[in-house]
Amino acid sequence: MSSNNPQCPIRIIAAKKMKQLHNTYHHDPTHKRQSHILKQIKHKITSNNAMIIRANKGKTTVIIYTYDYNDKVHTFLSENNFHIVPKYPTIKDHKLTHCTLQQCDKIIDKKQVKYLVQKSNPTRT
Repeated sequence: MSSNNPQCPIRIIAAKKMKQLHNTYHHDPTHKRQSHILKQIKHKITSNNAMIIRANKGKTTVIIYTYDYNDKVHTFLSENNFHIVPKYPTIKDHKLTHCTLQQCDKIIDKKQVKYLVQKSNPTRT
């Protein structure tokens, strides 16, 4: 790079500022205390079989027991007439898409097909 490049001084200033931020962030005693508190909260939540989720409305976050959450989801699904599909519907579409892409070797290079489809068949979780 030439020294006439106007980006060089900007890069130097940006690198200095980033180094300053990095040094103050890692030596800040409040950061260590906050990290410790967060670890304690996470441990307490997981040990009590709870989870943090977003509330139904607004931007509120709540802590709820996992079994209560599962009950709410199950109730919602049953009250709104959701049903389990007997056969996973996208497997047929996945196979058809893959076969079509394989046959389009004049348009799409065979090496590129692997980037256009999933690596394995989708399965129900």
